[in-house]
Amino acid sequence: MTIQPPIRTLKLTLESRSLVPSVHCWRVTDGYVRTNTWSPDGEVVTIGLAGPGDLLPPPRPEWQPTERACLTRALLVEVTPSPEELTASLHSQIAQMITLLRIGRLRPVDTRLLHLLRWIGERFGIVTSRGILLSLQEMNLTHRVLAEICGTTRVSITKALSHYKASGMIGAQGEVDLLLPHPHRTLY
Repeated sequence: MTIQPPIRTLKLTLESRSLVPSVHCWRVTDGYVRTNTWSPDGEVVTIGLAGPGDLLPPPRPEWQPTERACLTRALLVEVTPSPEELTASLHSQIAQMITLLRIGRLRPVDTRLLHLLRWIGERFGIVTSRGILLSLQEMNLTHRVLAEICGTTRVSITKALSHYKASGMIGAQGEVDLLLPHPHRTLY
């Protein structure tokens, strides 16, 4: 009788801005991860965001070059997904890429930002009776990061957020959290 050693599951705790190793399939148990590629002129292009419960399979070869960078401290567990789960995850990644591409084509920039915030809020926010509560701080979505995702400058993001808060299209909850009202109403 041979005794097999127990199979060890690889677990990682990565700090903000750390890169996720791409040779394994990971499940995010805590934190947020951003998948990036680059334009021909070297600009960062975000092609996906992952949060708790999301699967991070190794990037497909045709999506290279890509990197997965932690937005926040992230806890990851190596997993071996079922074929169905892997297929669902790949479909989700493709849908995210398409959504982010569509958002990136919106003009003007402040419209792009509002659509991006709504999309992020729908994925990761908390639905309340007043709208969707989105914690920029919890996700470490600084104005610089939002600018990179939107393909604009940090100053443009700051101005657009100020404009939307002043007009009541979004509300401030504390210093950094946002309340995105349900689409059919404003805060005032």
